[in-house]
Amino acid sequence: MAEHAKNETTDYTPVFNEQIRTVIYVLGLVASVVGLGCLTFGAPDVGGFISTAAGMLTAGFGVAYNPVRLSNK
Repeated sequence: MAEHAKNETTDYTPVFNEQIRTVIYVLGLVASVVGLGCLTFGAPDVGGFISTAAGMLTAGFGVAYNPVRLSNK
């Protein structure tokens, strides 16, 4: 279990459950690796777009730790 889920003193509430976040994280990781491959061996502009889009999508789904979601801030 993640640290923020174990700690009862924080009020961090993720938008999506653990299974959905894990799937999105793995897909984002795979897309980032594919983007890196395109950057290195193929079209750099396409690889840059794939890598950037993967990071933005995973962050948009709340996979990354987001301090703004803490209710006490």
